[in-house]
Amino acid sequence: MSSGGLASALTLNNEVFMKKILLSSCAVFFLFTSVYADEELPPLPKGPLILTSATPAMQSPDYWIRRIPGAEKPVKTMDQIKHFNDEIKSMVPENIDVLKLDKTRPGKAVADQLQLEYSTLKNRKLFDAQDKVVPKSFFEDNIKPLVQIDQVPSKIKVKWGVATRATSVRALPTMFKMIEGQGDYEFDQLQFTLIKLWTPVAIYHTSSDGKWFYVQAPYVRGWVKAKDIAIFEGRDELKTRLKTGSSLVVTGESVRVFSDEGLKEVYQRPTMGTVIPMASSKTSEGPYPVWMPYRKEGGNVGLKKCFISRKSDVTKGFPVYSQANVIRQAFKLLGARYGWGGMYNGRDCSGFAHDVFLSFGIDLPRDSKQQAMVGTQLGYFEPFQNEAEKKAVLRSARPGITLMKMPHHQMIYLGTVNGQFYTIHSTWAERIGDDPKKDEKNRINQVVVSDLDLNGNSYISSLFDRIVSINEVD
Repeated sequence: MSSGGLASALTLNNEVFMKKILLSSCAVFFLFTSVYADEELPPLPKGPLILTSATPAMQSPDYWIRRIPGAEKPVKTMDQIKHFNDEIKSMVPENIDVLKLDKTRPGKAVADQLQLEYSTLKNRKLFDAQDKVVPKSFFEDNIKPLVQIDQVPSKIKVKWGVATRATSVRALPTMFKMIEGQGDYEFDQLQFTLIKLWTPVAIYHTSSDGKWFYVQAPYVRGWVKAKDIAIFEGRDELKTRLKTGSSLVVTGESVRVFSDEGLKEVYQRPTMGTVIPMASSKTSEGPYPVWMPYRKEGGNVGLKKCFISRKSDVTKGFPVYSQANVIRQAFKLLGARYGWGGMYNGRDCSGFAHDVFLSFGIDLPRDSKQQAMVGTQLGYFEPFQNEAEKKAVLRSARPGITLMKMPHHQMIYLGTVNGQFYTIHSTWAERIGDDPKKDEKNRINQVVVSDLDLNGNSYISSLFDRIVSINEVD
């Protein structure tokens, strides 16, 4: 296979080998219900995919862990991680501790932000899912009345809630898809991200139809469906619920939560990094009992006792933060769908990195630009320059806990083999042509292992050439 080339077919042996590795995560992945329930999912390319100079053996976490001296050694203790999270919040303004926000907020700040987001999108040329231009009248007639900026009070009394399931955070109070270019149907410009089950939110505003809340979540602000938010009596009550008792951490791609102790009726499937309060930490037999929030009539929170099998991929508290464990977590997502901002219940590049590190209790920001600010900075670079310096940095970098950022892309470093640098990342496509107007590509649309020569035969050049920063999350 040529460098930067996409394997169009795999040998039978490779297919069998890869299917054994990925069977669990891929099978669970396709059971999810899309946030775009009425839309047919874009198909994943037939795979799993082996890209560039990667081999079947490289599709296993153990291949990379065996190459790292002291891979199981903890990088940080939990106390150090808590201090690290405080440092992240101080460095990254977008990373908000919702539980420390004031109980009131000046209305003008919220109204100004709503106006900015509305005007910015209204003034862009955007297309709908049928590739037709979204008219300005759509914003005036359908969106502006919902946002009701003129109804924001001068002083907002903040309400406090939690997400009762994974739910989209949107730039506007609508699930109407708006794309930047014709055919870019997978890249909804209104989609910010997904927030997970039990994510705390501060509620600032409500749409005129009552179906949307404008909220501040830990790393994003935007509109969420009101039906997915359960409201607590106040901030202190929410804080007490989230801080009291033991919790289970989802360390698999996802786990099944059951309504019944017999584990017959699936209630939800929370994803990697979700933290779920336990209903009792003393039980040593039977499934784990956990509290699941739900929205009562009127919007207030209710708690439902549910159950998780002890065979599920969960841990009591966070697992040890080590290079080996980070790589294991990353490979649990190998083959999982790419999803811009969490669309199709997938993960984009920064969402992939976010979930991997979140499963260790590290509050990595959601956006790749902010992720590149975290930890120890090993180097900043200009695209297509500093080749020798970049190589030297990567040779000394610690695999698993090192992030490599390009413009609009984020990757986790795996190590070097025979002079080639390798990464695991969630990526949408590989460019293969040298004509920007044709923009020829092969769809990848999933989490893959590749070397940094990927895209090297195209007009945009290789991953390596476009790296602009390297940082260790330590």
